[in-house]
Amino acid sequence: MPTLIFLHGLLGTKADWQIVIKKLSKIAPQFDYVALDLPLHGENKHVEVADFEQTAQFISQQICQKNQNKPYILIGYSLGGRIALYYALQAQCEKGNLQGIILEGANLGLHSEQEKQQRWQSDQQWAKCFMIENPEKVLQDWYQQPVFAHLTLLQRADLIAKRAANCGENIGKMLLATSLAKQPDFSSSVQSTDLPIYYLVGEQDQKFNQMATAKGLMFCQIPQAGHNAHLENPDAFAEQLRRFAFEIVKLPL
Repeated sequence: MPTLIFLHGLLGTKADWQIVIKKLSKIAPQFDYVALDLPLHGENKHVEVADFEQTAQFISQQICQKNQNKPYILIGYSLGGRIALYYALQAQCEKGNLQGIILEGANLGLHSEQEKQQRWQSDQQWAKCFMIENPEKVLQDWYQQPVFAHLTLLQRADLIAKRAANCGENIGKMLLATSLAKQPDFSSSVQSTDLPIYYLVGEQDQKFNQMATAKGLMFCQIPQAGHNAHLENPDAFAEQLRRFAFEIVKLPL
């Protein structure tokens, strides 16, 4: 059976997946589970990258080291999902026996140059804040963005406390290296590839529900959850992830 390999989002670490992996190991013991730290995050905080290609090369090296030549499914949340898309569909690196990818709340890419310019200006401003501001201050502002509007005050405070230690110049650098403005638009590639691609989105995440519908993705809503569905409803997330993984490897549900 394949290994399920997990990529966290911006500001996160591989520890973000612990609860989901624990639940999956009980309901899908057929699989092995590996969570990776992205460059400039967690244990790989010292690993600098300049763009998506270098990031994909690093992920490829990590997968080769930890998974050898076993088949695997790549699962990515938000930035981790965007990196998974680039890795699977464009990167010039060794991908081994990749069976499919499962995305959570990941943007397929921007279409127009105007959108890319606007995003680049926004990401430059955020990167500067991450590099020079107090972590609690910039995170307080970060989690006020519309995509996090569903969070309660307590949920927001918990995230700020959780992310502060990983927050600093490293996050600014990662934001510039993997800005959505630099990402290719994978909308058509997702439709044309033979690689199985599945999508998970929290039911309260209006932005990415609209995107998944508009792009005609094979997607499933996670109830009682917003953008960070695997954190907000890990039970439902783990069960749907199991179903998608079983479909990829053609096991009966």
